[in-house]
Amino acid sequence: MLYKFDVMLLNVNHLWKKYKNFVANEDVTLHVDEGEIVALLGPNGAGKTTLVKQVYGELYPTKGEIEVLGGKPWEGKIKRKMGVIPQECVPYGDLTVEDNLYYIARIKGLDRNTAQRNVQDIMEKLDLSKRKKVMTRDLSGGLKRRLLIGMALVNSPSLIILDEPTTGLDPEARRDVWNLLLSLKEQGKGMLLTTHYLDEAERLADRIYFLNRKVISEGTPSQIKEKFSAYYEVIDYSTGKTYYVKEDEIKDFVAKLNGRFEVRLPSLEEIYLKVINNDS
Repeated sequence: MLYKFDVMLLNVNHLWKKYKNFVANEDVTLHVDEGEIVALLGPNGAGKTTLVKQVYGELYPTKGEIEVLGGKPWEGKIKRKMGVIPQECVPYGDLTVEDNLYYIARIKGLDRNTAQRNVQDIMEKLDLSKRKKVMTRDLSGGLKRRLLIGMALVNSPSLIILDEPTTGLDPEARRDVWNLLLSLKEQGKGMLLTTHYLDEAERLADRIYFLNRKVISEGTPSQIKEKFSAYYEVIDYSTGKTYYVKEDEIKDFVAKLNGRFEVRLPSLEEIYLKVINNDS
């Protein structure tokens, strides 16, 4: 059963972040509601990580407002309600998998019984139970990343900030994380996601912001495709050829095809490259 949520969890309003003469974020406005995943897409150096660090309270904005869960992101009571996966972070190497999860749950304010229960649940969902007594320093890079995801989720946060969450994971592990995030979305969790995987954004995101210091474009994946697509892709499976056909010519073109074919808008990756290159 799907539920409809309409409570705003995050509101970023005309946000600026400057370092002397360098502008990292320029007049950025965005929001995240309950039960939705919002993706930030942009090239390296576009200000994505700078933006999310302000959202979870590691950096202060130069100008503008951020409201998270009804408060300011640097307030302790607000931090305890968030789950965060920073881009450059590793678990505590001298603790076991289980202890990493348990101690972060306690730091987030969970009582002992709730912490223990949540730890067992997260380890099962992320396929970490068999490694619960393994010292974290002995884990592979992918498993450390999976543990970080667990540490972000163990306090059952209302808002989850994910900065490149699936970097280093194999395709099967990525799919497992996707399924977990989608299940959390159905429970009403809100998520702000940065990723370089365009298929990840297209698969998970309800809305997407193209960011290159400032917001270049925003909308659902289908809205962005419709806005920036001047043609359709037509794949003729009988010949293996792909054609690029203008919208006003598509009906006449497909009428001449025999056998199996597919008509689709260009991929989000193609549109992303077009938008970002035009802005550069």
